[in-house]
Parts: sequence; C-alpha cells; structure tokens
Amino acid sequence: MKHTLIAILFFISTPGLYSQVDLIIEGQEIIDTETGVSTGYNIPRAQVTNLIFRNNSLISVNSAGYMLQAGDEAFGLNNNHLDDAVITGNRFTWNGTDADSWTHALFTGYNLDVIVKYNYLLNTPNGIQRKSDGMTDVAGVIAYNIIKNPKVGIVVKGMNGVRIYNNTLYTEKTNAQSGRGLIDIHTNTDDGLNAPSTGTKVFNNIFYTKYQTYNINVWDVASLEGFESDYNVFYCESGSPVFNAGGTDKTFEQWQAMGYDLHSIVMDPAFTDFTGFVPVKRLDYGVDLGEEFMEGLTVDAVWGTVDPDTVRQMEPWQVGARIYKTVVEEEELPENVTLIYPNPATGYFYVLMTDPDQVYDTIRIYDPRGRLVLEYPLAPGRTMIPIPGYFASGLYSLYMIAEGIEPRISKLIIID
Repeated sequence: MKHTLIAILFFISTPGLYSQVDLIIEGQEIIDTETGVSTGYNIPRAQVTNLIFRNNSLISVNSAGYMLQAGDEAFGLNNNHLDDAVITGNRFTWNGTDADSWTHALFTGYNLDVIVKYNYLLNTPNGIQRKSDGMTDVAGVIAYNIIKNPKVGIVVKGMNGVRIYNNTLYTEKTNAQSGRGLIDIHTNTDDGLNAPSTGTKVFNNIFYTKYQTYNINVWDVASLEGFESDYNVFYCESGSPVFNAGGTDKTFEQWQAMGYDLHSIVMDPAFTDFTGFVPVKRLDYGVDLGEEFMEGLTVDAVWGTVDPDTVRQMEPWQVGARIYKTVVEEEELPENVTLIYPNPATGYFYVLMTDPDQVYDTIRIYDPRGRLVLEYPLAPGRTMIPIPGYFASGLYSLYMIAEGIEPRISKLIIID
C-alpha cells in the first residue's frame, strides 16, 4: 500500500480522562494498491480523537475491506473515540475489478454525530456506512454528497436518528449486480445483535437509477419505526422507481400510500452529464432544513486540496448536492389578488395570496373522479406546490379553505 500522507497532530491534556487528540488530515493523496483485503486508511482511535478528514483523494482497487476506516465493526474499547468527526470534501475512487467486492468506502461504525458532507464517491461498492449496536445520532448528518454507481450508496445499520439530506445518488447497476438500494436501512444482527435503525430521515435528495434497482430499501419492519422520507426527486430510466418497505417491494404509488414521500416527485433531473451531476436548471422541490444545512455544493464545485465551493440555499430550497447560485427572479407581486399559476401545470404550480381578506391555510386537490389526492398547507404570499408523480394528466379541482371565510374553488389542468 502506498500512502502519500501528512497528518497534523495536536495533543490536549484532559484531567481525569484519556488524553484527547486533535487529528487533522487534509489535502493528501492516499493510494491503496492492495488488490485483496485491505484495511485502507485506518484512523487511529485508541484515544478520544477530534478528527477532521478533509479534501483528500483516496484511490483503491481492493476486493474487500475499506478505503477509509474511521470506526469499528463491533462493540469494543475504541467505540465512540471518533464521535463528532468531520469528513468533508474528499474524493473516493474505487478502480477494482472484483464484481463481488463490498469494499467499504467511508466507514464510521460505532461513533456518534459524524458529519459527512461534500464528498464525491465514484464506483465504490459500499459507499457511506453508519453502523452501531443501537446508538442514536443527534447532531450527525450525511449531506450534499455525490455517489455515482455504487452497489449500495448509503447504509444505516443499527444506528438511530440518521439524517440523509440533499445528496445526489446515481447507479447503473442492475438488481442482479447489486440487490441493494441507493439507501439501505436495516437492523444490525451481527454477532447476535438485534439493533434496528429507527428514526432515519431522508429529505431533499435526488435518486437516479438506470434500471429498477431500489431507491430506498428498508429491510425490516422494525427499521420503519420513526422513518421519514419526503421532498425528494426520483427517476428511473427503465420504468417506475421501486422501493422496499419492511421486506416488501413497493411501487412509488404504493410507497406513497404508506405515507412516505407525499411531496416528492418522479421526474428526470436532466443532468448535463453523469460526471458532475449538474441539473440543467434549478430543481426547486426541497424543503427548508434549517440554517445548519444551508450550504450546498455549487454547480461548478470541484474536488482538490481545498474546500469545494459552496453556496447558500434560498427559498425555495433545491434538491440534490448541487445548488444554483442564482435565485428565481422575484416579480413584483400584484396587490389584493388570489392566483393559481401556471395553468396548465407540469411538475409544480404556485398559489399567490396578497389579499389580506382572503388568506387560506390549506389547499385540497381532487382528481377528475372527485377523490381527494393531496392536501397541502398554504401561507400568505406565494407557495410552490410540487405535483406528485402519481398525478395523471387531467382536470383537477382545487379547494382553498380557512376558518371564517368561504372556500375558494378553482380548476387546474395538470399535464403529466
């Protein structure tokens, strides 16, 4: 194995505890030439360590093991010694040829509140993994990463409360080649454990599959407890996106019937290419996730020895890892009007309310057969309403309601 590496170490004495180490590894090229089983770059964790691993390039060909091992596979004395680690701005490239490889690219087992942001993973068999025996994340996140062509993209195994926000995930793998999902969530049963992964939150991501491989794969019913997923964009070149809920395959419509991704849509994100994964235009289908997650990758961000460029989200929030700097031109809003536009609509429409005497708080949408198919909250000013992918083309009835005022009824043509 060849490691071209400089590590910067600082030692801090903490009375009554293990010595605490500050470890910064940045701007390095780490090349692993081992073709068999490799431990990869294995972060020391015999002591409590404040780890920052940023802006590195990791390249490997190993058929098993790891690329970056920043954690443990099982309960042990070194667990939680890398809590609060920051792994950001790195590029992981797996050039191996073993089709049976499950090499772990970015592994953070048995550590809490790890920040995994702005990384690019290329062809890594097992992309990003959070694993434990039932620990609960509070401040960690997997956000604004790009994962291209994994066998499994992001794995949550026996870890609770994992947040997966604004990532772009793409795969050309078939089910025969993978059998896993772009996101996999399941109970950790290693060594006799029974530790479900509860409370996973999946928001503002782009999922793109060439074949009908799983977008989100929740293996077992126990791991559906507290599970949330919404405001994502899904697309499959070969048909409808597919999911697994507690061991049962689901279409997008069946998935939504379970209460998941009610505000998500099925649409081609129209990437300019399948290297940079830049959508041809803003994809304003996300939800505001708060100040902590405001910074996304720019459309021209690159990976090197310094931080990739980032830009702040602005309303409406965009989905995926790449964020356009420019905002939608805000036209001067007319006063004292209630408008629904565009009409016909594709993908989304707006409700504009500037009349102080007609401020509705809810819109209900009924399909051509009179069935309620969507209920969405409204706010004064302008509200963008994504059109779910299960809406067929047709004439829909819109009822805007609020306590104390008469409902407003409108018609909207939706084009699939």
